[in-house]
Amino acid sequence: MTSYPNHQVYTKSPQQVEADKAAQTSTILGIAGLIIFGFILGPLAIWQAKKAESLGSAATIGKVTGWIALIYNVLGFIALVGLVLLAMTASSSTGY
Repeated sequence: MTSYPNHQVYTKSPQQVEADKAAQTSTILGIAGLIIFGFILGPLAIWQAKKAESLGSAATIGKVTGWIALIYNVLGFIALVGLVLLAMTASSSTGY
């Protein structure tokens, strides 16, 4: 067996493992939030990203996709309410 005198094994601390897990979770939640339930998954992604960053791990992707998912879904909800109100106004003005 070959010996490597300058070979060092790096292990992560439990805090770093927790931070990496939170960063991965925020990324998954953020991407999923872009597809479905962004008003729920977006804030969860942002929360996990903040947790990861407080533990010392970068979670930029999770934070950005979480905010995009949240904003996209809020604007979609506002547009839906606007369309419903517009349809109600149009139907009431025609006399039906």
